[in-house]
Amino acid sequence: MSRAAKRWEAAVKPHFDFLTGHGFRLDHVEDEWWATTAVYLSATLGVLVTRSVEFDRVELTLLRLVDGKVPEPEVWLTDRRLDRVLFDNVLEARRPDLLEQIPTGLAKEAIEDQLRLHAELLRTIVPDFLEGSDAAVTEGERVVRERVDANPQELTIWLPADASEEDEATARAKAERLNPPEVRIVVRRYAR
Repeated sequence: MSRAAKRWEAAVKPHFDFLTGHGFRLDHVEDEWWATTAVYLSATLGVLVTRSVEFDRVELTLLRLVDGKVPEPEVWLTDRRLDRVLFDNVLEARRPDLLEQIPTGLAKEAIEDQLRLHAELLRTIVPDFLEGSDAAVTEGERVVRERVDANPQELTIWLPADASEEDEATARAKAERLNPPEVRIVVRRYAR
């Protein structure tokens, strides 16, 4: 385990080891350059506690396990059910008034404040999740689907201004083949 992973585990455990009393266990800690994540799993659900360099904050993700494993992140929203949702979306569904109260930042004190608050919010906002219900994940998914309905998914392909119509058709066909039909494909040009 990397030093960063060991430090993150040491920071997270005092706040989130209460999950062990609800059938979860700290399964492992993942360390990537953009994030370090403590992964708590039960028989059917999971909680990811992430130090996100990309978003400059601590994030929680609630999971439904798929065949006993952590589901892969979804890139696009399709008609398949979501098995992982950012806790922000659950808060938006259950207590939107609390969203603005969550601090950000990765300074030591800011991380400590966020870990403490997120642990408390898990206890108070999703006690049903802690007892094994996946309703919070479903409610978070509804928020995501409403957001996508209001802001449809789109993939933009950028080609040079002098690209041929054939180049554009080839790029569009490849994108349509590699992405779900729910994603609108747009081709734009740029000047060199």
